[in-house]
Amino acid sequence: MYLDKIYTLQTGVSLKISTAALQKLIANAINQRLLSELENIRCIADLYAYLSVVVYEGAEDLIKRRHRWINHKIRKALLTKQPVAFNTFCKLFWRNLDEEDPDGDEWQQLIASDQFYSQLTTLLNKLRITERNLQQYKTTLPDLNLESA
Repeated sequence: MYLDKIYTLQTGVSLKISTAALQKLIANAINQRLLSELENIRCIADLYAYLSVVVYEGAEDLIKRRHRWINHKIRKALLTKQPVAFNTFCKLFWRNLDEEDPDGDEWQQLIASDQFYSQLTTLLNKLRITERNLQQYKTTLPDLNLESA
């Protein structure tokens, strides 16, 4: 599964794992020269808080199959193609219930794949590069101000 690309499950559910919140966080950090929130992201699991899932097709059928675990807020988001927090979406699929819903097994396989892990590693590396660049900027900025005085 590729991040920020629409993927269709075998049941016809089309979805995308979005990195929009993480991209916005990085852009804000660069624009405002702030490291604080970037420094809190230390490992791949920390990235999950900045990922979301958008379901584009098949939300109604997904809701029917997972109705016991979908509250009103998630239901509304799924039906209106709004993002659902990645961790919240993952909780809809319990390993012992996958016999009832083929989406669950496929979802678990996708997020456990080497491809998904590799993409998250690349994101984490980009974040680290941004963090290092901002740290260098902060250490060279005072030097530049002293030289010009």
